[in-house]
Amino acid sequence: MSAKTLRTIGFILLFFAVLCLIAAVVARPAVGSQISDRWEGINGQYSCANETGVVDEIVAMSKPMDQAVDPATGDTYLRYRKNLVTVSGEGTPNCRITVEGLDRINNGTFIWLGGGFGPSSPSNSSGGSSGSSGGVK
Repeated sequence: MSAKTLRTIGFILLFFAVLCLIAAVVARPAVGSQISDRWEGINGQYSCANETGVVDEIVAMSKPMDQAVDPATGDTYLRYRKNLVTVSGEGTPNCRITVEGLDRINNGTFIWLGGGFGPSSPSNSSGGSSGSSGGVK
C-alpha cells in the first residue's frame, strides 16, 4: 500500500473514532434514569434508607455541573444540565433522593436555590422595594 492510501485509511478511522466517542457521550443515560435503576421509588422520589455514600455514588454515576450542601439541613444539591438532584438525610432511615427537572427551576418557579448556586438573593436586600433613597431597609 502506498503512503497516501494508508493516510486516507487513517483519516477515515479517526473520523469514525470521533463519531463513536460523540455517540457514546450523547447516548449516556440521564442521571434520573441511573438513579431510578439503582434506588426504589416513584415520581422522582427515591428511598436510600440507612445508606451512606449516596452522594458519592450519584457523583460517580454522572459528574454534576455544580454541587452544594445546605449547612442548616445537611441536604446536598447536585445540579445537572437537565436535573436538580437533592439528597436529604443521608445515612438515616429517612434518607431520600429527589430528582426534579430544571425546567421548573429555569422558568422562575424557584428564584433562589440556596448557597452555592447563583444567582442568589442579594445579601443587602430587605426582600421588597425600599421606596425612595430615604426609605427603610
